[in-house]
Amino acid sequence: MLIVGLLLYIALLFILLKVNFYVALGFIFVTSIVFKSIFPQLKGYIGEQRIRKLLDKLSEETTVYNDLYVPKKNGEMTQVDHVLLSTYGLFVIETKNYTGWIFGDENQRNWTQTIYNKKSRFYNPVMQNNTHVKALQHYLNMEVPIHSIIVFSNAATFKFKESFQTAHVVQTKHLKRTIEQFKTKEISSEQLSRISQLLKALVPETKQQKNEIKKQHLEHVKKISKPARKKASKVQVKPVSAGTASVEPETCPKCGSNLILRTGKRGSFYGCQGFPKCRFTRDAILGK
Repeated sequence: MLIVGLLLYIALLFILLKVNFYVALGFIFVTSIVFKSIFPQLKGYIGEQRIRKLLDKLSEETTVYNDLYVPKKNGEMTQVDHVLLSTYGLFVIETKNYTGWIFGDENQRNWTQTIYNKKSRFYNPVMQNNTHVKALQHYLNMEVPIHSIIVFSNAATFKFKESFQTAHVVQTKHLKRTIEQFKTKEISSEQLSRISQLLKALVPETKQQKNEIKKQHLEHVKKISKPARKKASKVQVKPVSAGTASVEPETCPKCGSNLILRTGKRGSFYGCQGFPKCRFTRDAILGK
């Protein structure tokens, strides 16, 4: 599919070059911006498709569920890339199609991807998948072994200093071996049937239903991702006392508004009443 799209792009570009050079140049500019905006999603999709094919080739005794939206205890939804069901356990798989050097540990909130001199931070996938595991435990409401697996691209180089206790962090080429190391049957046929029914219920019946669930999930993610903005509390302006004498409030040398006594992390200070338009501050120590 990607090859066909690339060939169509080249053919269209060739036609535009024949029509007008500047039109073709504009086409390249616009498409490059669009591609840059969708590249992370496209890269993630390719990684997930690769894992899907790999999981489908495993034993016939396994069942794979992809792209599930699992309800959490608080009623919200969490998106799970892949769930593999077998008699050896339930495998919850999170794909990260990242390349370069990967730094992080189990308890570090953000990990770092390094490609040459460029560093990018991303949320700890072990913590991320732990949320998925807990959501599944709550949803299934039965005691079954659940294994957390984080899968990176084969082009990723791990720079971890310690091993992981709550998850398996592997490259794609080691995923099959990681799953097949579990050889003890721990889920009964009755439990398999029940879990299968519950997981099937999470699969959207129509594309429209899937898009609606995805939309709600993305809106929630955007909502919780926005940094909380602290609103400046309204402070009543009172004359500043120095000893027994009453002094009228000082004015901001920048905008002329009154200065208000505030308290921050480093102690008391005077800030402009016109904040945030005016950000003038001065030390609260008299004489300064």
